[in-house]
Amino acid sequence: MSARRVRRRWPFAPILILAVVLSACGGDDEGGAQDPADLEGDPWVLTQMLNAAGESEIVDVGVNAEFDGSTMSGISGCNRYNTSYEASGNEISFGPIAGTQMACPEPQMSAEARYLELLETVATFEVDGRSMSMSDTDGTPILQFARS
Repeated sequence: MSARRVRRRWPFAPILILAVVLSACGGDDEGGAQDPADLEGDPWVLTQMLNAAGESEIVDVGVNAEFDGSTMSGISGCNRYNTSYEASGNEISFGPIAGTQMACPEPQMSAEARYLELLETVATFEVDGRSMSMSDTDGTPILQFARS
């Protein structure tokens, strides 16, 4: 009789093992499961960036970014800019940044200079719905965007 009881319970063991294995394959906390295609679509509007003192500050001078699969372009506060990019998982890197050279009043010019400076230090991104964060190599969020 106990052999029969073991046979009844045994079919559940593979299911239990499968459940444990699948739970171990879940997402990771580092954001590595990002899909670079999530960058594309509606433009991203910069809402916050790290200032020179290392504090997050609200940005409201019209900085934005649009991704098309290999090029990022937009308005950097005053001027238009573009750059190539490569993204894999949550990692992203940018090529040289080109832009127009118009002069604008403050705070647009200083916001533009800081944005372009920070853009060169971005190492990772994370898209969460209609929000995106870009972080430096230390994992510090330095640029925060929202879909327009």
